[in-house]
Amino acid sequence: MPPGVTGESTSSPSPAAPTKAECSEALLRVFEFLDGELGPDDCAKIQAHLDECAPCLQEYDLDTTLKAIVKRSCGSEQAPDVLRSTIMSRISLTVVELEQGR
Repeated sequence: MPPGVTGESTSSPSPAAPTKAECSEALLRVFEFLDGELGPDDCAKIQAHLDECAPCLQEYDLDTTLKAIVKRSCGSEQAPDVLRSTIMSRISLTVVELEQGR
């Protein structure tokens, strides 16, 4: 769990519930958050959302558990080079498509 994430709210609840768009963005970036791949501003934004949104915190907890299970089960195995290359090329293609607005 990244520092500061306890599964409990650390701030007072906001008067308005998070929007569907805020939830979508938080859940889309939750693995980047888990992996420490976000900058401090984005990390703080996701953390604040998780502090205020119980459904997203529950999804975060599920993703944390899933990641731990995969690490425990596959930690000593390395993906074959062909699989790694295929995944990396698809990620690159997806990034290009997102940047082009597709």
